Amino acid sequence: MIENSERIKKASTTMATMLDYLGLEADVKGEERNGRIVLLTSSSDAGRIIGKKGQSLQSLELLLNRMATKNDIECPWISIDIDGYSKGNNGRDFKGDPKRRGKPPVARREDRSSAERPNNKSSENSENIQLQTLDASKEVKRWGESITLPPMNSHDRRIVHMTLKDDTEIKTESIPVNGSDRLKTVVISLK
Repeated sequence: MIENSERIKKASTTMATMLDYLGLEADVKGEERNGRIVLLTSSSDAGRIIGKKGQSLQSLELLLNRMATKNDIECPWISIDIDGYSKGNNGRDFKGDPKRRGKPPVARREDRSSAERPNNKSSENSENIQLQTLDASKEVKRWGESITLPPMNSHDRRIVHMTLKDDTEIKTESIPVNGSDRLKTVVISLK
């Protein structure tokens, strides 16, 4: 059985290496809090590591946790704290529930695409969906695992399907969300 001190050291090293590969400088120190591993990270590039609405930070956490639990199923959730900012601090931490471990966040009202919110530019939303789709397809190609995007309306799903229609390695499929005819998720996977 692996001790948490070993897990903390390994997680800190892995996080530092990931940030180094991304061309970001940061100091990473790990500690245990309430049965979880917390990586305290300080960086002059904190904004870039956190990303818009914490999306980059959330992606880093998910990737780090998938790596940690690949060979150590008992590894506790690893949270990342960037200069005092942690995605889990704003009441939207889905990661603590072991049943949700490694799964994408459940869509909440504030997570809906901008096409469903009034007074937002549709073209900006389309561009964001295209970028998210291309990033997801790269991850699928790299790791070979399917990615399920959050529930979307038909307009947003069409953008996803059209963005990847010419990619010979990737397939997309819309899947209904429980009890909703309007919203569906899109699964991006290898052909």
